[in-house]
Amino acid sequence: MELDELKTRLKISLSDTSQDAFLSVALEDAIDYTKTFCRQDFLDENGNMALPSGVKQAITKLVKAYQENSNVASQSLGDMSKSFFEGGTMNEVHRLLKPYRKVRFL
Repeated sequence: MELDELKTRLKISLSDTSQDAFLSVALEDAIDYTKTFCRQDFLDENGNMALPSGVKQAITKLVKAYQENSNVASQSLGDMSKSFFEGGTMNEVHRLLKPYRKVRFL
């Protein structure tokens, strides 16, 4: 997954480069977390990273969570309100990644 695809998934204009440094680091962190959680590198037969769509969705959600203030319990602005609950984003990320997680045998 490249920065341009992440920006498209986050609905950020490709010409807006103001967040590129942060997004690049967050993308790298999210990919690393995903590979560790799933216990696989997502490499194709040529050794290139090939992330399935569900994994890309999870990575996008992780990056978006990094951008937001996760300490907010409730936020209102006019008619719009947003509430967060503990672990909500990670539960969704883990749900998306579950089909790609390799089972560990002991």
